[in-house]
Amino acid sequence: MSDIINRERFLDNIAAKLGRPRQTTPVERPPLRYACHHEIMAGKSSDELKQILIDYTRKALGAQVLVTTQAGLTESLRQVCAGYCNDETAASPSRAPSETLVSADTRLLALFDPEQLDTNDHRVHVWDPQRGYGPNIEIAERAKVGIVYAEQALAESGTMVLYSQPAQGRAISLLPEASVFVVPKSALVARLTQATAELHRKAQQGERLPSCVNFVSGPSSTADIELIKVVGVHGPIHATYVIIDDL
Repeated sequence: MSDIINRERFLDNIAAKLGRPRQTTPVERPPLRYACHHEIMAGKSSDELKQILIDYTRKALGAQVLVTTQAGLTESLRQVCAGYCNDETAASPSRAPSETLVSADTRLLALFDPEQLDTNDHRVHVWDPQRGYGPNIEIAERAKVGIVYAEQALAESGTMVLYSQPAQGRAISLLPEASVFVVPKSALVARLTQATAELHRKAQQGERLPSCVNFVSGPSSTADIELIKVVGVHGPIHATYVIIDDL
């Protein structure tokens, strides 16, 4: 159970202001009359969810999806980074090397070695929590590509779920021009219902919850004006999902 400082005194003070004793008995949740949110895509296999996610992402979000294996991940990431970086470098030979920032999530670093992507024309950095936010954010601002590890992927909406954590600053997926999300096939779920159920389970078991949960569906875009979709308004203009098929 995580420590919450001054919680009891805080709640006692609220009860006093309301003029009643604190209510410490859990509220009984009434049964839901309908549970269709649990029935949508129920029973779909991981491969079926993968195909739904791929189809929706390519058709509706305009993002790229790659399916690879753990052994092929390094080469897949090399090609993705090259696609986002090489055009600019080739057009201006005197330009500084393009840069990529990689999350320091241990699950991601266990899958590939970022140094294998590093060349004279393409510098690769790993988010370093020990350096504080400032130096890491400076790299994120320069980087063409940010690579992060997704906790889950939602098939219905083509959404990647990111938990905020020290090893994976939010700037990695927000500041570079292109975001690359690596997710195991085993982490694919049907929809938001399953994603929030996992957070609820963590809360019930007393696990520490992330301070922020980001649900990212493709590149940054908006259709606020005349329902005309504009890509790249508030963040990355490109997004690639890399699904690891054998995990």
